[in-house]
Amino acid sequence: MRISRRRIQVVLGALWMFDGVLQLKPQMFTPAFVTSVILPTAQGEPRWISDVVTFGSQLVIGHIAGWNALFAAIQLALGIAFIVNFRLKPTIVASLLWSAIVWVFGEGFGQLFTGQALVLNGAPGAAALYGLVGISIWPRKDSDDAWTGWGPRFAQIALGVILAIGCGLDVQPSYLSANGISQTIAVPWLAHPVHEAGAAASVVLGLLELAVASLYLLGRRLDIAVWATVVLSLACWWFGQAFGQVVDPLSTDVNSGPLMVLLALCAHPRCLEHRGARRWHLRMGHRG
Repeated sequence: MRISRRRIQVVLGALWMFDGVLQLKPQMFTPAFVTSVILPTAQGEPRWISDVVTFGSQLVIGHIAGWNALFAAIQLALGIAFIVNFRLKPTIVASLLWSAIVWVFGEGFGQLFTGQALVLNGAPGAAALYGLVGISIWPRKDSDDAWTGWGPRFAQIALGVILAIGCGLDVQPSYLSANGISQTIAVPWLAHPVHEAGAAASVVLGLLELAVASLYLLGRRLDIAVWATVVLSLACWWFGQAFGQVVDPLSTDVNSGPLMVLLALCAHPRCLEHRGARRWHLRMGHRG
């Protein structure tokens, strides 16, 4: 079994469409979308980022219903275009532009400069990951389904950088404390044992991210790196991101967990094929 570029493209489109549907919730057409979702991302940011987010908020809050309808339409259109394979390269470019706008004005640069962001709770931001996955699946001219020579390597470097930054975020002073990363755990039954571990939990998570980042950047043992990223990302999506809180009236996306998984699969599209081949050889050896 091989992970095709087209399959990743369809899943990416489905996530864009799902975000568009979330954007159609009634609460999104009220000022609460700005005051409770966008403006809070400016808190704790450097002045210049806070000013950018505030400027964008002031621009849309006066006509929030119209702007929100446009936001939903853009995301739905991107999702449909990815799924039906409509003019893929222009679609990817459009998704990059929209991802950048959302990352800057809606997510405050992923809140990377607040001292509170972690891979655990969604760093570097879902919007940035949408863009990175889009770049990774850039198609070849001669085939709609083949990977480019540089696409998987781009995904490897992107993940290496993200996880290396994640290590740095884990050892911020606010997390090298008695509470450690327990303050970001969204699952009550896990928060207590993580709290008991204190700063050690932050250090362990940081070292794990650094180890996986090293594999990506060096291009070594990519199968291990991919599966470690999948497990880590799904754990973060559950324990730190509460599955994107998609049932919340003001939830706008699935958060970064599923997108990190997609980016990891882009980094080594043949990982499942290699795993399947090993199982086949083991099975045949056992029969022999």
